[in-house]
Amino acid sequence: MSFPNPPITEAILDITVNVDKDFDHTRLLDIHEDIKEDFPTCQKKMAFKGGIEFNLENPDEIINPQLLSISNKPEGYIFISEDKKRIIQAKLNGFTFSKLKPYKGWERFYKEAYQLWQKYTEITSPIQVTRLGLRYVNQIMIPAEGDIELNNYMKILPGIPNDLTVTMEGYFMQVRVYHPEYQPSRAIINQTIAEVMDNEKGEQVYPLIFDIDVFQEVNLEANDHETIKSIFEGNLRWLRNEIFFKSITETAKELFK
Repeated sequence: MSFPNPPITEAILDITVNVDKDFDHTRLLDIHEDIKEDFPTCQKKMAFKGGIEFNLENPDEIINPQLLSISNKPEGYIFISEDKKRIIQAKLNGFTFSKLKPYKGWERFYKEAYQLWQKYTEITSPIQVTRLGLRYVNQIMIPAEGDIELNNYMKILPGIPNDLTVTMEGYFMQVRVYHPEYQPSRAIINQTIAEVMDNEKGEQVYPLIFDIDVFQEVNLEANDHETIKSIFEGNLRWLRNEIFFKSITETAKELFK
């Protein structure tokens, strides 16, 4: 099922790999040479760690918050399209392709992502593919009219006991699930609701974030195209669809038309 106005704000395809320990990270820039007409912006992707010092006499006082680079060597590079709607992360431990709104359907998204993945493998020659992942971040714009009943839009929601006389002002929920039909794939579902805002028409809405991250641990060769495609299309894509379409109501679907 497709919608004229899907709620997908970002679709992400991610492949984690092992490369030779002596691989020169600067060779990742060779990927950019081949695609820089479509992805002109190049940025370093650094690995960071955080550190905080506390005053033992006054634990509430933070003395020296720090964000430090783990090393001077980038863990990869980020390539961004001119319209900033497509983003590639070419990393020492894998490849990530992101497509921001508008989302034009699975076939188009997967075709472009996989073509770029093949460019990554030509440069890096991965020893092993260890994880395949798909992530869809949805933003469902719920009209801010009167009392909002979230169960009119979503079937998965946090529960409050009937005898607890409180009003929910916000929430964050995370659920990890699997489906017997799509084993050994797994999914992490994150859901929250943000503060009221104006949509593109100037109407007030509550953005409900419905983030579905599906993945599968694997042990594959990078050139095993058929198996990789089979897992993405036969497991991860359909598990994501199963979760999404069975979690929203008919009222929610009307918002996407």
